[in-house]
Amino acid sequence: MNDDCDPNRIPLGVAVRSLNNMIARYVAATTTEDRCEATGVNADIIVFLVQHQDRDIFPQDLERRFCTTRSTVSRVLGLMESKGLVERRPVEHDARLKAIVLTDKAKAIAESMRQHGDAMERTLLQGMDDEEVAALRRSLHTMRNNLLATGKVGKDDKECMNDTTTEGKSEV
Repeated sequence: MNDDCDPNRIPLGVAVRSLNNMIARYVAATTTEDRCEATGVNADIIVFLVQHQDRDIFPQDLERRFCTTRSTVSRVLGLMESKGLVERRPVEHDARLKAIVLTDKAKAIAESMRQHGDAMERTLLQGMDDEEVAALRRSLHTMRNNLLATGKVGKDDKECMNDTTTEGKSEV
């Protein structure tokens, strides 16, 4: 076996990045037609909105969550509105505020994404027992916290959790 292919000699950061790239290729290869309308950032926003359906979400919440600017969030939301994925609705307590609400179309896409994600995770974890999965989760959490502790990749555990950076520049 060539040393370059020996899994015990590949640096962990390279292995994690390689796995991430493979996951992205798998998602692209298995994406359904409806899911194509919500890729990348649109998908991230849809997931965030689904996870927070119990409260009003405003553009500034997206700015904080994705560590980006007001103009970027405004542009992305405008595009999502034109695709029929979100609506901006005034709230009762302050007519100046507009809550971001998922459309039925986006909710259907979110359900498709959830099912697809569940299937992918089953594939990823195939052959691992519960103890191995728990150890993997702990290890990934520890590595993430180690990077956060450097102060170079995010303010804290609550902000920038889905830091989709490209060469240090955060984009929504």
